[in-house]
Amino acid sequence: MSSESKSLLTKGIGGIGAALLVLNGLIGAGIFALPAKMAAELGAFSPYIFLIFGALMLAIVWCFGQLAALYQETGGPVVYAQKGFGDAAAFQTGFIYYLARATAIAANMHVLLLYAGYVWPELNAGIGKSFAIIALTTALIVVNIVGLKAAMRSLDTISVLKLLPFVALIAVGYWQLDFSTALVRSSETVVPAFDTISAGALLTLYAFIGFETVVVTSGETSSPKKTIPRALMLTVSGIAIFYFCVQWLYWHTVGPAKPDSAPLIALANMIFGETGALIMTLTAVVSVAGNLLANMISTSRLTFSMAQQSLIPGKLGSVLGRVHTAFATPYFSILVLGLFAGAMALSGSFVWLAISSVLARLVVYAVCVAVLIKAQRASLQRASLQSASSQSSLQPITSEKGAYPEDATATPASSVKLIRRLIPFVALAVCAWSIAQSSTNAWLFLLGELVVGALLYFFYFAPSNKESKG
Repeated sequence: MSSESKSLLTKGIGGIGAALLVLNGLIGAGIFALPAKMAAELGAFSPYIFLIFGALMLAIVWCFGQLAALYQETGGPVVYAQKGFGDAAAFQTGFIYYLARATAIAANMHVLLLYAGYVWPELNAGIGKSFAIIALTTALIVVNIVGLKAAMRSLDTISVLKLLPFVALIAVGYWQLDFSTALVRSSETVVPAFDTISAGALLTLYAFIGFETVVVTSGETSSPKKTIPRALMLTVSGIAIFYFCVQWLYWHTVGPAKPDSAPLIALANMIFGETGALIMTLTAVVSVAGNLLANMISTSRLTFSMAQQSLIPGKLGSVLGRVHTAFATPYFSILVLGLFAGAMALSGSFVWLAISSVLARLVVYAVCVAVLIKAQRASLQRASLQSASSQSSLQPITSEKGAYPEDATATPASSVKLIRRLIPFVALAVCAWSIAQSSTNAWLFLLGELVVGALLYFFYFAPSNKESKG
């Protein structure tokens, strides 16, 4: 079942598609509320924090690119955890990550309807909201099942509709801005206290969560070894600059005043008037729709990957691991995710899981970085053994002085290797710092999820159960 199902998946994601998955995984609803929060926390320094901590976040992004080059199967973090720490770690990683991603889908359905409600109030009232959630869930399921190419074409269209208003906002906003005054104000920027920077940095790092969407679909990406690392680094770097441009424009146009509506809608109203505010409201709807579609594409592959690795055994695993013969998509995994996320959105139960959602993803990041460190160490040990073997065969008798060339550690290649070895530790430190900022409630909810995951794993994989199921 495993190899047959894998072969049915098509390589429907190219370089642009991979970049758009990263872009839509990052840019959702957060950017429409973030500018005012950042301005309130950090004032004139707020734009620069995106560049500083965006660069730190790139350390984590780089690690995921390296892992995607090493392990090119569908599944992303689930595959990495299995390769590094075995089935139990992979099951727990997949379980908490799936809950976090499904929760994000449910929550963003409500966010989409909230913005759409500015134009069509009926969507946020009573039965109208329920019907809207059902319609949205159905659309996400159908678009994803009918084929990866259809889903990616939809993502292409959404991305264009999403980016054009931002480009217009930035271009016209900067053209209208009095740069002489703005540059003087920027030159007078004072670096805030460390505690203040820490609060703003956490907001910044949260704005970059979601980049990993693309690695989950590695098995359906053309030349993932080259495509995914390039898409990750270029797109995340571009988005950091984009966040900087938006925040700089917001600060020098709106300033520290708290807007009545969403900050970017207020900014568009100042630059373009009421028409601009309406367009930016619709852009928010499209932006969240893109985030929903990108999350739906990737998250549905998690259960498929877990089934392929026999981490979901029995009939359930067999069903979730199926690929549609006509559409070449894991249709049961897509259907289950859609129904689960839609049910959470209808009931409002996602609010409880959302408390630990960000923490769960940060923990998954840390696990993946640890896998890369372990893989690098194993690679270094293999290289040392091979080098020792070749040295002994070529030079059976070697003096202590000649065994290690004097300039061996001074070559550019060795410096690059050292940097590549250091980056994961920087990434792990960024993860650890971010995790340490999480609330007690978030930790309690995450521990509860881990306990449930451990019980499920024991139920499915305890020796007695294996024998009875065999």
